[in-house]
Amino acid sequence: MENLMQQTQAMPRRWKDSLRSLVTAIAPAAQEISLRQRLARHSRWPIYLLLTLVVACGASLSMVMQNTVENIRHAADPLVHWTLNGMGMHDVTELLREGGMVDLNLNRIARLVHWFNLLALATALFMMYHIRARFRSEDALAHQAAHDPLTGLAHRRSLEHRVLHLRGRGHTLVLGSVDRFERVIGAYGHEFADAMITDIASRLRSIAGAYHGEVFRLDGANFVILYRHHADSEDFSRALVALQAGMQRPFSCRAHEVYSNLSLGAAEYPRHGGDAVQLLRNADAALQSARAQGGNMLVAYSEALNAEAVARVELEAQLVHALERNELELHLQPQQSLQDGSLVGFEALVRWRRQGQLVPPGDFIPVAEESGLVIAIGEWVLERACAQIHALRNLSGRDMVVAVNISARHFGHPDFLARMQALLARTGINPACLELEITEGAVMEHTEAAVQLLHELRALGLKLSIDDFGTGYSSLAYLKRFPIDKLKVDRSFVSQLRPSSQDAAIVQAVIGLGHTLDIKVIAEGVETVQQREWLKRLGCDEIQGYFYSRPLAEPQLLGFVIGQMREEAAA
Repeated sequence: MENLMQQTQAMPRRWKDSLRSLVTAIAPAAQEISLRQRLARHSRWPIYLLLTLVVACGASLSMVMQNTVENIRHAADPLVHWTLNGMGMHDVTELLREGGMVDLNLNRIARLVHWFNLLALATALFMMYHIRARFRSEDALAHQAAHDPLTGLAHRRSLEHRVLHLRGRGHTLVLGSVDRFERVIGAYGHEFADAMITDIASRLRSIAGAYHGEVFRLDGANFVILYRHHADSEDFSRALVALQAGMQRPFSCRAHEVYSNLSLGAAEYPRHGGDAVQLLRNADAALQSARAQGGNMLVAYSEALNAEAVARVELEAQLVHALERNELELHLQPQQSLQDGSLVGFEALVRWRRQGQLVPPGDFIPVAEESGLVIAIGEWVLERACAQIHALRNLSGRDMVVAVNISARHFGHPDFLARMQALLARTGINPACLELEITEGAVMEHTEAAVQLLHELRALGLKLSIDDFGTGYSSLAYLKRFPIDKLKVDRSFVSQLRPSSQDAAIVQAVIGLGHTLDIKVIAEGVETVQQREWLKRLGCDEIQGYFYSRPLAEPQLLGFVIGQMREEAAA
């Protein structure tokens, strides 16, 4: 028994509490004094010991009323030779206290003392095993309740408890969201996306942990990193640099490599909130601002962001009804050939006239992208573009190409090919008059799927072009596999175009690459005669910009086309 008592000292405290009564009850039986003396000196332990032995030997006690023992099963008779017919516990206790004797077969009990010790030890170990199993089960359930099953990261409720625990100490909550994660799901499925989320969680835990950051998963591709630094501290700056650098590496899974970045919004305690709910709300406002600016960046919360967030929500609500109220307009910007100056086509641009005034595209296009409304708007633009193709042919007597920007979300929709087939069948246009402009990032993000889809679109007779070429991460090995008709040089290179400049070298390289692959090159954002002449010397095929014409609404478009036809006829 002494060994048993010593072993309990090494047990967890909660186990000791559970076993203390057991050990205390059986310890007296192991002492080297006679059982008869113990019965005379102590009034309670004999009864406990007797009952323990009786139960251990398979007997049963039936107690009713005031602890009166009604009977002892006959299985106990050979052991105790005592019948308690009607005798109560109190009577037995008084008898022993007065020095009376209880007729027990003590010799038999004495012989069973060492067996009782073994039984007690086995009972204790049995209880320890089950108590330990119970605690393990409770710990497992508690862990599951507080952690995300996919990544093993703590979830939102744990975050709230942690922020509450850190109250009074400076800390910064960073809300991060994986950019373009919906495209990953659309291209490779949920199983691949889950594997990517697990990889991201592991990477975040490793990077943030080095700077005393704790990582939590909220939902989907949204994570929270809780740093014990102020937002304006050098430690926090170093932590963010490490975080963004670590996320630049591609995520590899099942022979696929996916590049993805984090948009981050930060809120600092207590300046930006006194609890987890307020900090999360303000960090989310900062996150939305980061997304609106293109993503892959951190925005710290400010009071102005709340107003912006409210404005964006209101704008989204109004944009939902813009199609129903016929508030969208299609403007076409002409494109000019640099070889002979002729009109070669148009780019279709959507405009939103709200309450009589145009909403800047930079305000509502990002909202449409984030909300998913960009697909419905894109369908509307395609319908109107096809109508304009018919109108232009009726006016000029010849086919003219109209280019339509296709958002990455629209391009990645599973039904995009079927929708294009239905559009061509419904409108009856010449497919060669409709050009689909797809951004470089959308094509390169899921190259294998994009290659197949582009070939299927080309098989329909549609023209295809890569928009904003040179601003993303194109692979030349894949570019030669794309059935592309045209590359569009981004306006950012054209605006800074100077002789012997880096931008000029980039533009010249793009033009050379396009011609090598038998692809035409068009430059957008051309606003001056100098830019036009430099592009012409570099071998660019076509231009688009305010130098030639600003985007035109439908009434203005007809007059422009008629004027161009007269100039061409006069030449």
